[in-house]
Amino acid sequence: MATAAKKLTRSGAINYMHPTIIGVIASAVLTLLVIVGSRNLEHFDSALFGYTIASIVAFGAIAFRYAIWLQRPATRTYFRRGLQLFFQRKKFAANTASAATTVATNLVAQKFIFKRGTMRWLMHALIMWGCVIAALITFPLVFGWVHFELEGDLGYRAYLFGIPTQLMQGRDIFAWIVFHGLDFSAVMVIAGCAIAIHRRLKDRGAIATQTFLLDFVPHMMLIAISVSGLMLTASSLWFEGYMYSFVAMVHQATVIMTLFYLPFGKLFHVVQRPASIGVELYQRRSREMPQAVCPRCKTEFVGQMWIDDLKKVVGELGFDYRMANGQTLQDYCPRCKRIMRGLAYAGLPDTKEKVFYGTREEAGHTETTKSEKSSQQ
Repeated sequence: MATAAKKLTRSGAINYMHPTIIGVIASAVLTLLVIVGSRNLEHFDSALFGYTIASIVAFGAIAFRYAIWLQRPATRTYFRRGLQLFFQRKKFAANTASAATTVATNLVAQKFIFKRGTMRWLMHALIMWGCVIAALITFPLVFGWVHFELEGDLGYRAYLFGIPTQLMQGRDIFAWIVFHGLDFSAVMVIAGCAIAIHRRLKDRGAIATQTFLLDFVPHMMLIAISVSGLMLTASSLWFEGYMYSFVAMVHQATVIMTLFYLPFGKLFHVVQRPASIGVELYQRRSREMPQAVCPRCKTEFVGQMWIDDLKKVVGELGFDYRMANGQTLQDYCPRCKRIMRGLAYAGLPDTKEKVFYGTREEAGHTETTKSEKSSQQ
């Protein structure tokens, strides 16, 4: 069959210098935006200083971690090829529409999770939208980009980057919803995390692969943030501020710990997920390009661009799958790979008998090889 895969010296080690510089620059840029957006700290609330410092450090750490992630051969190939395909002039409009479709289906509606189960989709939707709503409210307030001012008996006026916006009546239903937005998001997160933990405790497939640090700690931290946030609301509304300072310190501590955990734990997939836009585009464009033909059964099975990129990634990882006949293992279709492996295990020579080729049936129709197509014509 083929020569055994030989482990070679890896072509490149992880470079920490560039990611470190990127992380420092990201923190510096966010610091500048905080100063500018709060009108030279005029609208910055000093009581939120701890949240601000933690957010700036975490943002730099996220940029650092993302830069490290992009150094992986497979990730780097997908990322570069996705950008290359997206900015093709002739297909820019189609690529933009494709990206918008991916955002709507995979990021907003999360249909790929709905296929795995309604309850799993509900769980992800509650956690995702609860965190998104909380982030959209919290970070602008913490950074001083948004603040409220009381205007006599009229109500509160919101200021965005120092620019006055809509006036909200203090007892209006809209104002009540806005002021309690974090409470609604906290309830959503708690419900989503409860479903997730229940699944982790009951689903045998999840139990077999899960770990406490990666699969339980993130949910516990999100629940701690949500519960302590609700306790702040309860303390101010119903308990006349009883233990408000202590609860506020606990809430701040849990938020800071979660921000520091974000770049290096399972929650980092929230930052990685938008990269699926490029992967979807890559797969769609690959199907439109010339297809690779299996040298054994002459069947077109995947885009040639995908095969070429796969060979490059495998080489960068330090593996050599070259065969004695001049081909590489990646040139063969999955079915022929399985047959060749079986023949090798059995010690049988590769043969041209039809029984070792067979037919392929997908979606109710039989695939024909390239040679068969030409003979039919």
